[in-house]
Amino acid sequence: MDKELTIIAEPEELIAWADTFDILLNPSIEDAAILLNYMEGHDYAIGIDSDGKMYRQDVAEENGEIEPYPIDDVIDIVCEWNYELILDAEAHRSDPKDFNDYNEYQSKYESLKADEKRLDRLFDKTSYGKELIEVATELADRVIAQLGNKELEKVAVTVAEGVREYSTGKRGR
Repeated sequence: MDKELTIIAEPEELIAWADTFDILLNPSIEDAAILLNYMEGHDYAIGIDSDGKMYRQDVAEENGEIEPYPIDDVIDIVCEWNYELILDAEAHRSDPKDFNDYNEYQSKYESLKADEKRLDRLFDKTSYGKELIEVATELADRVIAQLGNKELEKVAVTVAEGVREYSTGKRGR
């Protein structure tokens, strides 16, 4: 790659980037920190070129691979990693070695679930989240049209919310 990257290492830098290049994202300091921490924890860094285009760099290797990686993909992969970690923590807390082990994984689980709530709000702002909402709304509208009963509007809203929850909360994309 010919372009020089500026690595985003601090939450404030990610927020400044978003204020210029993705104003609708509007991440908080905590949101930005979560994204950067998960990326770092999986041996990646995100950076931008002089045009503001975002890239992901594999930092596990010297001269690691650099690839274009839009913020929507950053959010999506962090959501996926969070879900995998939740499953792992849940499995460990369900079958602990001892009480201390249970407490450790319970604490980790609660922290990951708190991250998940923030990540879900960020995911809803991505192109993937918006597409998912459109699909759920379209599905609900079709159910209403086919059944023709006005009372079913409530059922359709519930179905749409359930699809949205499943896909963002359970990472069933």
